[in-house]
Amino acid sequence: MRSVPIEDNNLFYGRPIARGMRKSTASSLLAVIVLGLTLRLSPLTRFVYFGSDVGEYYRISRGLLATGQVALPYPGWGATYPYFPGMFFLVAGTSLGGLELSGSLDLVVPALAALIPAIVFLLAARLVHEDRAALLAAAVVAVAMPHAFQTAHAIPATVGEFLAVAALLLWLRLPRDPRTWGLLVPLTLALIVTHHLSAYILLVMLLIGLVLRSLMRSDAEPGVRAQIAYVGFLAVGSLAFWLGYAKTFRTSILMDVDVEPWWLPLAAFPILVGVLAGAVLIRRRLSWRYRPPYPTLRHALGGYAVALGAIYAILGSAVVFRILGTAIRLSPDVLWYFFPFFAFLALCGAGRKHLDFARGGLESGGWFLGLVLSAAFGAVVAPRVIIPYRHVEYMVVALALPVGSGFARLLDLGDLGRRRLAAAGVAGLLVVGTALSAFPPTGLLVNYEEGARPAALDVSYWVGANADGLVATDHRASTLVFGFGGADATWDTAPLSIEAPDFATARAEMCRVGAPSGDRRVDYVLIDADLARGVQLSPFTPAVPLSEPARAKFSDPPYQKVYDSGYAQVYFVNWGLSGAPCP
Repeated sequence: MRSVPIEDNNLFYGRPIARGMRKSTASSLLAVIVLGLTLRLSPLTRFVYFGSDVGEYYRISRGLLATGQVALPYPGWGATYPYFPGMFFLVAGTSLGGLELSGSLDLVVPALAALIPAIVFLLAARLVHEDRAALLAAAVVAVAMPHAFQTAHAIPATVGEFLAVAALLLWLRLPRDPRTWGLLVPLTLALIVTHHLSAYILLVMLLIGLVLRSLMRSDAEPGVRAQIAYVGFLAVGSLAFWLGYAKTFRTSILMDVDVEPWWLPLAAFPILVGVLAGAVLIRRRLSWRYRPPYPTLRHALGGYAVALGAIYAILGSAVVFRILGTAIRLSPDVLWYFFPFFAFLALCGAGRKHLDFARGGLESGGWFLGLVLSAAFGAVVAPRVIIPYRHVEYMVVALALPVGSGFARLLDLGDLGRRRLAAAGVAGLLVVGTALSAFPPTGLLVNYEEGARPAALDVSYWVGANADGLVATDHRASTLVFGFGGADATWDTAPLSIEAPDFATARAEMCRVGAPSGDRRVDYVLIDADLARGVQLSPFTPAVPLSEPARAKFSDPPYQKVYDSGYAQVYFVNWGLSGAPCP
């Protein structure tokens, strides 16, 4: 077994990148992109829109088209959305090009997300210089449930991830081509004004990756100053935008942490950077050199087994206890339902050590390490700001690189490269099996529908035309009533209006609700079939089916049914029949 210093990386991945792309590789990559696009658009075969906040995005985009600007005073749940308008300009811009707004909202963002696997292909090709490894890496991102499901939503986070992954690719190019700044600067500015969490995650990935690479090397790589300058630019630009412009983000989001005072995490960041820089300076004084042994087939298979075991251990803890940063427990069925995906992802264990010999391979490992550390930190300090489960789709991107490398190395070390049909069959089985689990049935992961049915839009338009007061319903229905109907809704601020077993229990809360549109009383209650199956009040708590007593209370005064489509019912709250007026 041979050991080589990390400074001599690319020893085993040393072939120069070929100019152009073989036709077989190009057609395979196109097939991966088409598969990714098909998956991300597949929810539209069942729903008119996909996403539990889609009404807000529709209303803001419609306002932008009508007035030419995003209005900052905002009575919706996502108070910070107007301050991060990147996606709305994209959606409205394509609408101005001739695509109707609803179609633009449905199609443009998922289509953009389907290009992320292509960027991952370029990332992997730059690291390992192998088409087969890069194609497998792209395929993982195209079909993996945490990525395909999340990026099927037309949300700012999807656009933010596209920009962040593109920045990763440009980051690798930056040391050797200063002209990259011409693309990185506008792309980074677009990221900052599109999605705060994506900008933060990119910053963490780059910082930890840069530090890990510096700790493993005994000398500084050429061009590292340019990369340090970019990390500084991203950090300063993000903080300046968050603290100087995005007022509601500063007051509603940044302060929502579990430590006092709220600014401690922000103040700790420069201290952390100083500690990491000090560790790198100390490393420069040491003569030790990282000399990794090149893994054998036994080590690759052992790494695969360890990775698969770790995946099941993490998922098992979420079944027994809860998902990190939430109060939600997974169903035990996830342990078998997602087995093809887990078997695919576990290839990262077979390929991780091989990336030590690729230029930038250690750094890509640092990207994943940064995500893990950030998710753990968020769970302890700020689970509603640094949302742990939202890191998972980025983890899929980071792990896709060793997945592709692991598959290629297993073929080589096992002398299976000549058995092309068998190798293609195994790869195809992993891809297809994972794709089939990309959109699990309702109730397996969450007990509520993410999509909007035509009947849900019908009741939303009716409410907008006929209801003249605050409408109480759950989060999903609120976004539709607000965005499409134009009515003021409670969102998740009045749970007893829905879940209480009787009016007396809910009365005090209904008299004075702190809704986004202001402190108001509840005048209407909307119940639909999807809400009855799971009342969605928060992404951090389980969606519980509506109880029989809670449903039955709407048959008694002061509730009066004013709309019934079979799918949805709207009840007027006749406060004159409540026995006493609201205090």
